Amino acid sequence: METINASQLLMAEHDVIKNAESLINRIKLLWEKDPEKYKTIVLRLLYFFKEYSDKYHHYKEEQVLFPEMINHPDFKLIEIIEELEDHHVMFREYTQEITVLVQQNRFDEAQKILEKYVDNLLDHIAIEDDELFSMAEHLFSPDDYEKIYFRFKDIDAALGEAKKLELEKTPTELLGLLTEI
Repeated sequence: METINASQLLMAEHDVIKNAESLINRIKLLWEKDPEKYKTIVLRLLYFFKEYSDKYHHYKEEQVLFPEMINHPDFKLIEIIEELEDHHVMFREYTQEITVLVQQNRFDEAQKILEKYVDNLLDHIAIEDDELFSMAEHLFSPDDYEKIYFRFKDIDAALGEAKKLELEKTPTELLGLLTEI
């Protein structure tokens, strides 16, 4: 039987998102050899970040987990939630800025921001995996945390489970483009 754990669901999504790091490192200077391939990969990667990271993952945190934690009478560290929400805004700004730079063929600048973005994203994921989710597991009763899990699953269903599964393949598919001759 599938484990019903909201933290595990979010961490599994983090694992998918973290797969983008090796891709970002491998496309550095690709624009010098194949600018169109670089542009294609980055624009698809940005689509992945906007759709998967933001619409599926951050949405669950912003609409369900964060409010539930803030509204819990025993939760006192509201600053951590505010910081994580600020990160989400920053990530959206990064994707917008990178999109503009790539469309203007300013690949060197786009790559620098993409690398900064993934570094900040990995730090953000570590805070959630190492601190926030364990706080949540201790804060909520098993029944309450199970309800949060099912609210997450409802979000996935509303946004489309099949689309989520397709998006999860994106980092691996894009890495495959690098090996094509």
